[in-house]
Amino acid sequence: MKILITGANGAFGAAMLRYFSARGHEVIGTGRQEEPPSKLLEFAEYRQLDITSKFELPEVDVVIHAAAYSDDKADIEDLMKPNVEGTQNMVKAAESCPLFIHISSSSVYLPEDEPIHENKAGSQDNSELSAYGLSKLYSEQEVYKNRNTGSTYILRARAFYGVGDTQIVPRMLKFVKGNKLQLPGELQNKLSMTHYDNMGHAIECCIEQSKSGIHVYNVSDDEVYIMREVLGQLMGALYDRSLKVKQVPLWLIRFFAKYKIGGITPLLVRAVTKDMVLDISAIKKELNYQPKQNLDRALPELAQWVRHIGGPEELRNPEKFLSWDLK
Repeated sequence: MKILITGANGAFGAAMLRYFSARGHEVIGTGRQEEPPSKLLEFAEYRQLDITSKFELPEVDVVIHAAAYSDDKADIEDLMKPNVEGTQNMVKAAESCPLFIHISSSSVYLPEDEPIHENKAGSQDNSELSAYGLSKLYSEQEVYKNRNTGSTYILRARAFYGVGDTQIVPRMLKFVKGNKLQLPGELQNKLSMTHYDNMGHAIECCIEQSKSGIHVYNVSDDEVYIMREVLGQLMGALYDRSLKVKQVPLWLIRFFAKYKIGGITPLLVRAVTKDMVLDISAIKKELNYQPKQNLDRALPELAQWVRHIGGPEELRNPEKFLSWDLK
């Protein structure tokens, strides 16, 4: 098939370009940058595209809209143009495309004690959402308002990871200070994570079914993870040794968050204290989604990539196009 993927220079878009190219599809990647990383051109054709302006798309079988501005510190005003207006423009430009897949986010949900079903989005207190989560919820609304033909899927994933990850791993590296892993509280909260390959498989399920209308699904690994265990496994693999653990009292973290000391925010406190598990029963039942990848299986390849780029410190402030720094 001929597949167009937006956000090709970002970590997720890069992973999807590689995934679908490896499966024999003709892939076109788009991004704002005039010149893509040279490695990208081994997998796909590249076209410069600014989704915040009006544009036309080539004729393709599938559009995977992955481009978005993701920054925990951004204000809603900074996010509206790329995430909301950009989605509106993309949906309109893809009017003649038979299959449109919008990559949303679990950030449209607030944490809950039980696994979160798709119908929770918009029914919780939206004022408690992060600015990014609110922008992704608005972006979904643009899909509903402007996509009236063909087959459409909105996929909400949690914590993408895998080779090329410049989002989740850098955030987790913030817990490492010197040779110690500093944990804010007990970190026994449960969470979902989504390996890139599992998301690629979910998109394949959408392509295979291509049901008419608009359909929304959560996507994640089959496993439910514990934050403390994830950090221990991940850092042990990346540093090739067990790091000493220092537990920081949660009351102190909350104090820092209240006064925004050291970049600690109430959102961070919520992330390390509240469960965030996605209910993926719908996509399993309706699209035969069968995720195969998980953190245990992915760690060796991820650690090898981190060694290739120069070690964990290179990920603390990842350079542009680092997701395309491959062997």
